[in-house]
Amino acid sequence: MKRLIFGGLLCASCVAGGTAYADDSWLTSGYDDTGAWYLNGLAQYTFLDKSRISNDHAGYQLGLGYDIAPHFAIEADFSNGSFSVPGFGAREKLQADSLDLLYKILPPRFILNPYVLAGAGMIQDNIGGHLPNNQEWMAETGVGMLMGVGNQTGSVRFQFRSEVKYRREFVQDTLYIPNNPGDVVIGVGFQLMFGAPTPPPPPVAKAVAVEPPPPPPPPPPPPPPPPLDSDGDGVPDSIDRCPNTPHGDKVDAYGCTIKQEIRLPGVTFATNSSDLTPESDTILGYAVTTLNNHPELVVEVDGHTDNTGSDKYNIALSQRRAQSVLLYLKAHGVTNTMTAKGYGKADPIDDNRSPEGRLANRRVALKVLSGL
Repeated sequence: MKRLIFGGLLCASCVAGGTAYADDSWLTSGYDDTGAWYLNGLAQYTFLDKSRISNDHAGYQLGLGYDIAPHFAIEADFSNGSFSVPGFGAREKLQADSLDLLYKILPPRFILNPYVLAGAGMIQDNIGGHLPNNQEWMAETGVGMLMGVGNQTGSVRFQFRSEVKYRREFVQDTLYIPNNPGDVVIGVGFQLMFGAPTPPPPPVAKAVAVEPPPPPPPPPPPPPPPPLDSDGDGVPDSIDRCPNTPHGDKVDAYGCTIKQEIRLPGVTFATNSSDLTPESDTILGYAVTTLNNHPELVVEVDGHTDNTGSDKYNIALSQRRAQSVLLYLKAHGVTNTMTAKGYGKADPIDDNRSPEGRLANRRVALKVLSGL
């Protein structure tokens, strides 16, 4: 009677514990263990059938299990116990191999989860080591409790396990063994699970009346077609001053083939000065675009004067004006290799006897040294 009372109290405490802690503080993230393997190891104490000749004693259980569904697991267990036989100087050894089905009562989200089990297998019952080794069928049923320890959403999870089960051995007319004895086995230990838990299905959203979304905005207009470039020199026809440029020629900002010298008509300076006039910006902008389109060109910025004044003065003035243009080009992002050189009045392109001719001779040009 005391064994049945003790077992009943343990079962009741397991179920009560599961109910008492079934609140939000003991909830996991909602994962279940479907598809996971686990190992269990339990220390056991067996209350033997009162008709047996042996004394109650401790033993152990080892098991391998697999979770086949959110509430169900199947496991193979091996348990072993050795019990003293008063007055015989011998021991009765019970070794049971069983296949059990477990049903976890609460949903997977609870860290504390009671379960019930039922199973069957074989039991070896040997007394004293000299009598025959009796191997008989057995069946068992019971209740237990699993309690998760630590994170229960990872691929390896640890749980405490306690259970009590009733085991019945089907044996008849065997020396020193009563007919069909029934034993109560209590176990406490651990369970180690392997395999990532399965996330729950997403909750079904409640239908909420919402206003229809506003119509989508109209699509943006298509981009404009690229500007027409009939001769393929990279300069649109709208500003190309040299249509039908031969294919492969390097062209300036106006689509004309770059020659050995790039003249810059319209670049002027203050009288007897190297200061550029505002009117020079337009043609210098053309030079900036041309050189930026062809950074491989190596150029020399040449300065020239008319024949007014001494040679020494004109050389120095033309050098300053060439340097002023070079600095302008660099300040506007030109990265070509460039040098500046003043030639004074040594290389006129027009007659210095007329005002127009002298104006033409006062000039700055870009001489292409390499890269064409």
